[in-house]
Parts: sequence; C-alpha cells; structure tokens
Amino acid sequence: MKTMGKTPKNAFFFCFFLLLVFSITSLEAQTLRSLDEIFPGLSYGQKYSALTQRGLRNTFSKNENPTFIPAANSQIDLLGAVMEKKPTQLVEALVVVPYSGRPLNLLDAYNAIGKIENISNYTVYSSSRGGRYIPLFEESKRLDNAKRDRPIPDPPPATRLPSSETIYFYLKDTFFGNTYFRGDLTVNRYGIINNITNSAAIRFLVFPVMGAEKFSTVLYVEPLQEGMLVYGMVGIDIPEFLVNMLNLTSDINRRLNVFINWLTDSFQSIT
Repeated sequence: MKTMGKTPKNAFFFCFFLLLVFSITSLEAQTLRSLDEIFPGLSYGQKYSALTQRGLRNTFSKNENPTFIPAANSQIDLLGAVMEKKPTQLVEALVVVPYSGRPLNLLDAYNAIGKIENISNYTVYSSSRGGRYIPLFEESKRLDNAKRDRPIPDPPPATRLPSSETIYFYLKDTFFGNTYFRGDLTVNRYGIINNITNSAAIRFLVFPVMGAEKFSTVLYVEPLQEGMLVYGMVGIDIPEFLVNMLNLTSDINRRLNVFINWLTDSFQSIT
C-alpha cells in the first residue's frame, strides 16, 4: 500500500522534470538570433547578397566608417579590435552560410575554426603568375607553441566548448613566403571571435613589408536562424607608399576570401 501511495507523487515529479527539460530546450532553441537583429541597417539587396556564396565585401580606410555595422546591443565589435593595431587599410566581409542539413551550433563553429590544415586548399587568380589560378597558401600547419619549432596535426573534433583558446599556425604564402600567426579565440553567449595577428614580420622577397603584430584579422561566427554567420574584418598597418607599390588592397581581399571560404566550406562539410 505504501508503494502504491507514492506512485502518483513520483509520477508528478517525473512529469515536472520532463516539462522543465522541454522548457529549457525550447528556450535554448529560441536564443538563435536573426540576421536582421544583428545587422538592422542592411538593405534587402545586401541581405540577399549576404546569403550567397560570395557574401558582402567592402574596402575602407582608417578615416572612413565600415558599411556593415552591428546593432549596438549585439555584443559584436570587430572594428574596435582591429583598430587597436592602428591600421591604414581595412576590408570587411559578411556572409551567412545556409544550413544544408541540421542547424549548426557553437561547438560546430569551434570545430570548423580548428581545421587549420584545410586553409591551404584554396587557389586565387594571379595575373602576375601567367594569368592562372595558384595556391595562395602552399602549406598550412598548426604549431605547438609560439616558438614556431614544431608542427602538430589538427586535433579531432572537440566534444566540449572552451571559453577561450590560443592557436598558433604557419602559412607558406605564395607571395610572402613563411608567415606565422596567432589566433586568440573567445567564446561568448552567442558566438566565437577569432582574433588573428602575425606573430612575426612579413617579408616580400628579402624586404620586410609588415612588422610583427601589424596584421589583424578578426573573424566572428555565430549560428543564426538563417544559417551560420561569418563576419570578418582585416586591417594592416604599413607605410602608404607600399600600399600602392604592392597593390595590398587586392592582396588583403584575396586573403580574406580564403579565410571566409575556408570557414564556409568547413561548415558545409559538417552538415
């Protein structure tokens, strides 16, 4: 009789527990923001372009404002992070990768960012190299530490999301030779910021064209209702005469395109 008497009470708590779990799951699903929430100033045409493979691109100088401005309450400030390097030339990009299968989450985004070895898979058109497509980065390797002395393989997909992490990697640039970078990852409530800078000077032939910590690429990824947002900004700090001599605006665009394509392809391979 005692066992029979406890059954309704146990059943009540079991049902209450299921309802609580369902409510929490529903709230988590509702936390996905929309593109309009984050970038309310985009026109219809810009929103349409953002959902295409190329997305949106814009070049501007240090005295101009970016075109793609997040809402004040979005908790996204790429421009502030890039401007800390006092850049002279800037490029911004925005693309939303539609989900081809299941909706992606922050852990998927983190695992996509970790695929460093895939960065070398992309080619760019070069008029100076016979008007053909060539690899922009001939090699891409993750490094064990800042000393740049030991390449390591990319780790297997993570099952837990860290709050922050630093990644060191090497890119053998077709035009600038051996280049070394540090990526500082920060995870917030909505997305992941990957703040990338060059940990060593970048050279053209034997001449240094950019000192260490003078190149800044900030990539932000967030799962949205429409797809995975990839919002990026690049800034460089070099003498003005070198900008015109080396056509660095085009060079920045090509490198940003490679980083964007690397991430978007990584997302598509997950789904």
